[in-house]
Amino acid sequence: MIKLPRFALSAFTLAFGVYHSILGMLNLAEYEGRTFAVIALALYLVGLIGAVGSFPGLRMRAEFAWLALFVAISVPLLMSVAISRDAAFGYTTWHVSGIATLMAITAVRQHSVLAWIGVGFLIVQTLIWGGRDVLFNSGIFGAFLLVLAAQATASLLKESSRAAEESLERAVLADAKTAASSAARKERQKRIQETLREALPILDMIVDRKGELSAAERFQAALKEHELRDQIRGRALLHPELVSSTRAARTRGVEVQLLDDGGLDGLDETSRRELLTRVARELTNIDSGKVLIRAVSGESWRLTMAAIRKDTDRPDLFLRL
Repeated sequence: MIKLPRFALSAFTLAFGVYHSILGMLNLAEYEGRTFAVIALALYLVGLIGAVGSFPGLRMRAEFAWLALFVAISVPLLMSVAISRDAAFGYTTWHVSGIATLMAITAVRQHSVLAWIGVGFLIVQTLIWGGRDVLFNSGIFGAFLLVLAAQATASLLKESSRAAEESLERAVLADAKTAASSAARKERQKRIQETLREALPILDMIVDRKGELSAAERFQAALKEHELRDQIRGRALLHPELVSSTRAARTRGVEVQLLDDGGLDGLDETSRRELLTRVARELTNIDSGKVLIRAVSGESWRLTMAAIRKDTDRPDLFLRL
């Protein structure tokens, strides 16, 4: 795709618009009311410079759009007084092409309604001034086509801008998800490394004693084993508060299983934290039995928590969050 600098496009557009005013200046001798023609030329150049030079962005600032409409109404009125009735058509009606150019710029710069009002006034006023004879020899037909083409261009530019914004939003969202995934992966790796560092002394002790451990040492080894399993199967459930509650529950003799089946994927961090904090609080109230905490995908709920004891027919606690 060929891309042109904004300055180059603005300079080309300004030069094209100024060309019409130069034609008007070269034909000043043909006008009956030269003063009105000079005022019209000055107004046209002011409106043109304002329309082209309105920055930033594609959409023209409102005050310059209204200025362009004022010029589109004023210049034809002034020129109808300046041009004598018996003047030959041609460059003496420079203002028709000039106002058409100004309104085309206004349309491209996202003020289509004002552009059509301006060109509509130009056409009606020109027909009133010159009658049907000016329909094909004054340029008003071309003026209509120019603004129509500008309207189509404005629509394309608007759609392209919207598509570009949507593409940028998708790219930003994808980058954010990638960053979040990378951060989560690094966090899991960090937790695994920390757990392994904590487990190494126990593993070394087991090797040194050839498996002959005291009851307390066996319990600590079992805790480390469960924590290593959590790192593998729990993943997104390993929120610091839930990890702490799980360890405390296991210390009380509660069997706790953490299973992540993708139920928390795509959930924002705040909602994830609220769910896991709620589960962590519920876990602190359980003193015996078995607790299964599972992140479920493909359901209307994200998380389930079930607390079961062998001697009971129904769960002491069952939550769907």
